[in-house]
Amino acid sequence: MAARRLSQGQAPTGVARRRWHEERSLRSAIRMARMGYWESHSAAATDFWISPEFATFYDFDTVDGFISIATVQERYLPESRKVLEAHYAACWAEGQPYAVQARLRSTDGRVLDCVVHGEPEFDARGQVRRVSGIVRDVTEETSTLRRLAESEQRLADFVSTASDWCWESDAAHRLLPYPKPLAGNAAFQTVAAGRRARWELAYAPEDAEAMAQHRADMEAHRPFRDFTYTLIGQDGSRVSICTSGKPIFADDGTFLGYRGTSSDITQLRAARALLDQRTRALEEAHQLGKIGTWSHRLDAGRTIWAPELYQLLGFDPDTFEPTYENIRPYFLGGDADRFRDVQKRVLRTRRTEATDLRILHSDGTARDLAVICKAEVAHDKVIGIIGTVQDVTERKEAERQLEQLAYSDPLTGLANRALFTRQLATLIEGSALQGRSGALLLIDLDRFKEVNDSLGHAAGDKLLIQVAAALRQEFGPRAFIARLGGDEFAVLAEGCGMSDAALTELANRLIGRLSVPVDLPEGEAFVGATIGIARLPEHGATAEAAVRNADLALYMAKEAGRGRAQLFEPVYAQAVDQRLDLGRHLRNAVEAGTLQAHYQPQLDLRSGRVTGFEALLRWTHPGRGPISPAEFIPIAESSGLIVDLGQWVLREACRQGRAWLDAGLPPRSVSVNVSPAQIWNVDFETTVSAVLAETGFPAALLCLELTESLFVDHTEQRISRTLTALSCLGARLALDDFGSGYSSLGYLTRLPFDCLKVDRAFVGGISIAPEKRKLLGGIIALSHGLGMTVVAEGAELPAEVDVLGGLDCDLVQGFVFSPPVAADEAPLVAASIEREACRARPKRNRL
Repeated sequence: MAARRLSQGQAPTGVARRRWHEERSLRSAIRMARMGYWESHSAAATDFWISPEFATFYDFDTVDGFISIATVQERYLPESRKVLEAHYAACWAEGQPYAVQARLRSTDGRVLDCVVHGEPEFDARGQVRRVSGIVRDVTEETSTLRRLAESEQRLADFVSTASDWCWESDAAHRLLPYPKPLAGNAAFQTVAAGRRARWELAYAPEDAEAMAQHRADMEAHRPFRDFTYTLIGQDGSRVSICTSGKPIFADDGTFLGYRGTSSDITQLRAARALLDQRTRALEEAHQLGKIGTWSHRLDAGRTIWAPELYQLLGFDPDTFEPTYENIRPYFLGGDADRFRDVQKRVLRTRRTEATDLRILHSDGTARDLAVICKAEVAHDKVIGIIGTVQDVTERKEAERQLEQLAYSDPLTGLANRALFTRQLATLIEGSALQGRSGALLLIDLDRFKEVNDSLGHAAGDKLLIQVAAALRQEFGPRAFIARLGGDEFAVLAEGCGMSDAALTELANRLIGRLSVPVDLPEGEAFVGATIGIARLPEHGATAEAAVRNADLALYMAKEAGRGRAQLFEPVYAQAVDQRLDLGRHLRNAVEAGTLQAHYQPQLDLRSGRVTGFEALLRWTHPGRGPISPAEFIPIAESSGLIVDLGQWVLREACRQGRAWLDAGLPPRSVSVNVSPAQIWNVDFETTVSAVLAETGFPAALLCLELTESLFVDHTEQRISRTLTALSCLGARLALDDFGSGYSSLGYLTRLPFDCLKVDRAFVGGISIAPEKRKLLGGIIALSHGLGMTVVAEGAELPAEVDVLGGLDCDLVQGFVFSPPVAADEAPLVAASIEREACRARPKRNRL
């Protein structure tokens, strides 16, 4: 009515006016808060009512405010849709209110963040009669938080990769222990260990006065900058540190301590000491006549050299006239013109100027000269120039050597990572300003670790030198080549206008060149290469982004099987982020103990008994549900988490095996898969021994399954030593997935394996493939001849079991009997399998 009066020009009543203002204020507040309201009147309803603001924000078309629930749900992203459906159903069924952060896609394709609230309304009987709520658009807040998180991560990355480190001290000025291990000598470790004030450390005696002043500054809560001191370790080692800090106070003014940064300047001090020593040598040379003087008078137009200058440059004063025309050919580059410009400025401004020049000595060698020019003034009139010339070749050479050390790889002579980063930034900046293009190739050598392990690090260094030579020969001066560290190289090709196909062809040609046998004094080495490519500036507006994207392309190339080149695609970043997210959840699952072990029975074909189980890892993701081992195991291997997973399964399987024995069940073996990383990254035999002792599980019932990938990159002698130690513990050893990898029969004869597991590829279809039967029969006969038990895994059909029995196979494992089941189901499944085998045995005997 109030609205009608207003529209008709009538003044609303007092109550109506207040309501009209309240309603308008409320709707204005809702719009400003980017909120919408919704109501549902039945759990079975297929549509619900939404407010006009809701419809406007998200471009929904309604009929009298009603819209299909399915239409709204379709706009939400899949992961958000599942969560919202579950909470909505729970709200109707159990009366549970909810607030869920979700993501939906707008009609223009943008992904929006929102928070969906739902509240039940109960009738007099306590039953939910209506569910209503609000939807608030939080895209801007979420985007801000995401940018803040990214900014904090970038800052953390910068700090973690910097050569400096951060420190803190408490209110008593005691340094807090550094949270991460820092490499350094014993003197350095006293700082990293913390727990003492800086003046309580063993500093050099000559720093006593400076340290006392530093202590006074800190006790007075004054900030300080570039305080330098030297520590001495118990072993006599020394480290020089430059540190800066500022006091930190609470909101109420309470002093909390200091925060600051420090850097190890030991090498810098040594380099400065070397430069100082050479400078002193030059000063002594000056005293001995190594500095020459010269003068030029304007009125006479003649230059006069002192005898020392003739000696310095190797000219004969009797035959050489020091005119500008005579000396000009000896200047290098454009230094002759630059020297003339300096003299003109000195005459014009009357200022003293110094410059460095390069000139040829009379013997043909290049010399670096430090030249000082000063106007000669008489009666307030410039009458000429006087100057000195000092031979600073040694100092300049030292600076060039220091720069060479700072920006080159000492092994290969290529540019190092620091110079590469600077050059990449320059290339990208030039590309943006001048419209040029380029390409970044990241090259990672394959099987380089095998060369180091088998032939030694000296051979590895020689191989890297040869790879650097091959890169120089391939690219020549057309590209900038760097060694980033280890076996990783980078190539920057500027002005590279090649197509994607041409770039890939270039990279593949380079892979072919690097994938050939290399003769080294220590023996023949064979490596390959994998290359990731990023176009510049399309694939990186900054050096950091370009390297990240090229590295992502390299990562995807490795994932595809190494020995190949891959051009960056934007989708790679999303795929890697998903893998990283899955890896983080997997690590949390390990730490929280939310993994599960399932058990698949192994049947003895002769006795019809289930003699053991294979323990298999299972993981349920909190959002995605069950994740296939084929997806999360590779992530665990690439992240190093496989060691923790393997140890968890080993301990859980032994614990469960002991529990079955304690329950009075028949003794059955438990087989556990072992990753190569467990063998090489930890003292595995000690780990197994500790788990057996901890759980009380008999070693004879534990079977460790190792795949043939164990033999890659490691010598047989080292493998034999480790497997023998495990066998001495009493555990049984099985060679898993036989036939799917390298299948060297020598391993079977020389290593202490008790059991051979035939890969499922040989078992599937064996009932209809005579060639498979012949091959499998040979494998079984060979294994029995070596005294080994044979387990055929992957059997899915009774006909396959019959063939395996006819070939005298010992044990069979597969879905024909049972899939992997939870621990509480495993004994029941085993008993059922044995009963069925008992009933089937007379029939098989009659056949």
